[in-house]
Amino acid sequence: MQGNARPTHDWSLAADPEAAICPFRAAAKLHEGPDIFFVPGEAHVRAAGLGGNWVVTRHALQEEILLDPVRFSSHLSIGFSRLVGDNWPLVPLELDPPEHALYRKVLLPWFSPGKAREMAGDIRRLAVTLIEGFRESGGVDFITGFAQPFPVTVFLLMMGLPADRMATFIAWEDDLLRGADMQVRAAAAAQIKTFLLDLIEQRRRSPGDDIVSYLIAYDLDGAPIPDDRLLGLCFMLFAGGLDTVTSVLGFVFRELAMRPILQASLRAHPDNANKAADEFIRAFGVVNTFRYATCDMHFHGVAIARGDLIQLPLGLASRDARMHADPHRIDFGRTTKRSLSFSTGPHTCAGMHLARTEIRIALEEWIARVPEWRISDAERITTATESVWALHHLPLAWG
Repeated sequence: MQGNARPTHDWSLAADPEAAICPFRAAAKLHEGPDIFFVPGEAHVRAAGLGGNWVVTRHALQEEILLDPVRFSSHLSIGFSRLVGDNWPLVPLELDPPEHALYRKVLLPWFSPGKAREMAGDIRRLAVTLIEGFRESGGVDFITGFAQPFPVTVFLLMMGLPADRMATFIAWEDDLLRGADMQVRAAAAAQIKTFLLDLIEQRRRSPGDDIVSYLIAYDLDGAPIPDDRLLGLCFMLFAGGLDTVTSVLGFVFRELAMRPILQASLRAHPDNANKAADEFIRAFGVVNTFRYATCDMHFHGVAIARGDLIQLPLGLASRDARMHADPHRIDFGRTTKRSLSFSTGPHTCAGMHLARTEIRIALEEWIARVPEWRISDAERITTATESVWALHHLPLAWG
């Protein structure tokens, strides 16, 4: 496309020292510049391993893209399979309508609001067990002591995977999402693929009551789910189940540690845990998602070409003052509930009901069982700003 605006900015969140303190505030500085800009170099290579890409900074524009799968395709937009030289999609994340809806329906029984309510009792018992295991010690590294084992154990139970391999699975996931280079990420993708193919074969021989066995037995219009789609489903569950809730919980509990008034509010009004969970989900959109342009277009003042990759850092939508008044303030009474943290449109996160349930229960049980907690060693806190934003460590103390 000739003679059209193509604002360029060599942006890298990882290169901003303020991101180590709060990636959401650091990234929100982009709201001072163009709403859409092009990143030509290293920043994107680290983010997704492909060529240059557009970055969209505003809630309204991200929402417009997410709601328009005709012009903005999800097909192979994350690209994990490309890391191992394949081209199967993450299912349903990298599928476009109408096929996307077919596979979202497959997952619905496992991720419906009713299923989340059904699982709530077991989730709560797990939270209590974990907390009671360290409560008397007066402190814990929140990430390794709670934020990882809490949602990851739930995921392992759903997948029928052994809890004693949790550390290995988490290491693979971290290398896949945040590996120092593409070789590290490719090696992790290969390990996960090999493991999942072996798991599928095991479940074919000896099915159980887990989600993998369910997918193998599923009747998709009179036939089994094709092998490439089955692998894509299992890889998507693995990638989503081991990281996202952990990452959100890290930022939530650091905010609570830094803002004792928020803890006091929840202690005084524990029935506000649902509202608090929704507000924290709004404030901490940790995922970067991507789309490909399916045609040449003029989009809000810029010329996007067919095949261009578009990055949507959902944390920028979380902190957009055009959508949320005083967006960096945590307000349990906030009236604007809309958020893109779970995406929107066809690709709204299938696991959002389970994730919200886990976050709510974590808040309820920590408030009920742990005295006012604080950060015990701020220098140990390091932040990951590639792919899914996260904290590596969060040392907390109380008493």
